[in-house]
Amino acid sequence: MTWTVSRALTVGLVGLGLSVGAPGSTARADQDFNLIAAASLAVIGAGMIGDHIRGNDIWAPGPEEPFRVALGAGVANVNPDNEADGDTLYGLFRAEARLPMKLWRFTPIAGVEVTHEGSVYGYGGLALDVFFGENILVTPSAAVGFYSAGGGRDLGYPLEFRTGLEAAWQFEGGTRLGLAYHHISNAELGDRNPGIENLTVNLAVPLGMVFGE
Repeated sequence: MTWTVSRALTVGLVGLGLSVGAPGSTARADQDFNLIAAASLAVIGAGMIGDHIRGNDIWAPGPEEPFRVALGAGVANVNPDNEADGDTLYGLFRAEARLPMKLWRFTPIAGVEVTHEGSVYGYGGLALDVFFGENILVTPSAAVGFYSAGGGRDLGYPLEFRTGLEAAWQFEGGTRLGLAYHHISNAELGDRNPGIENLTVNLAVPLGMVFGE
């Protein structure tokens, strides 16, 4: 478990870029993003401190991980706002691939989210696992993708950014069971930026286990 100042700064700079909005405007979506960004930096900072205490090599690359398939189910729009549909809840299903390669310590991810009203969000991005002990981990992530509202919430623009945190327990064999909170917004690229927050339970299983390897 190795974290560097440069990696923390990378996440911070990504956050700064996504939270820049139209001049003079402050959307509630920005506030939700800022809370996730602050929590993510706190998690990364805790990991850095832990590694410093343990004397780990802070420049070591990330450990090898298996290809995981993650399935999630939960609720979209869990944080009400003053939009016309601000208190409408949507059933949400997620399928996500967590690739076995590492970009330093970042894990590439790609997935799709679908609501029961036909909203679809396809995305790709990066996740960073921060372990606290042998089995508990918290994973900040950032992604970008395209959104189609269908019969669900209009997010104001097809290009949408997703940030979030997942807290999970890793079982022997690499399966993970966790609770994830994600925020999706367009970073003020559209005329409207209501944003949406999703809460899901995720099960991530190594691909080898799926095929009985």
